[in-house]
Amino acid sequence: MIKEMEVRHSIWIRIFHWTNMIAITLLILTGYYIHSPHGFKLFSNMDTPRMLHFAMAYVLCVGVVGRVYYAIVAKDAKNIVFSIKEDTPKFPSMIKYYMFMADTHPYYGKYNPGQKMMYTGWLFLALIQIITGFVLYKPQMFAALGGFLGGMIAVRVIHYVVTWLFVLSVLAHVYLDISEGIPVLKSMFTGKLPADFDHGVHEDHELQTGESIST
Repeated sequence: MIKEMEVRHSIWIRIFHWTNMIAITLLILTGYYIHSPHGFKLFSNMDTPRMLHFAMAYVLCVGVVGRVYYAIVAKDAKNIVFSIKEDTPKFPSMIKYYMFMADTHPYYGKYNPGQKMMYTGWLFLALIQIITGFVLYKPQMFAALGGFLGGMIAVRVIHYVVTWLFVLSVLAHVYLDISEGIPVLKSMFTGKLPADFDHGVHEDHELQTGESIST
């Protein structure tokens, strides 16, 4: 029997996701080599990683602008933008679930509050990396901006620290997706999810059954 499927991710969401993922991954790898070529021996020379790093920086710029534009015109922003008022109260139930202190969790919508906070944070991290990256790329052209940020050493430190924030948050992102189930992970490739997939307990169902999500 063929399972009924429902659309979870449009083709444009998947294109931006994988484009940005590839760009960020290559930026991280080439960035570490440029930062420490003797300690991170991934390339045989400096020319290749520098060229790849700058190329992926432009790809990321286009990817970020494109994803923000799509989020606005497709009204997808509500799914990925973290709301302090609406999403913060949902953190306790989410933490209980991921710490195996609860068997299920409420229905959060397409993404849980942790994922929405991560997606919102990535936008700001990407903007910081783009700004500091161009300052490092063209220090004379952006001398005033570099001075405003504390000088070239401060810019390098900011760029390096934010890179690690990306690495750690991506690992958390993968864990959250895998924890939700392999179908969620596969949906980023296929765009579809089984229609009967358990997204969590809806409030109306909880009221009708008297079940508690915190036990």
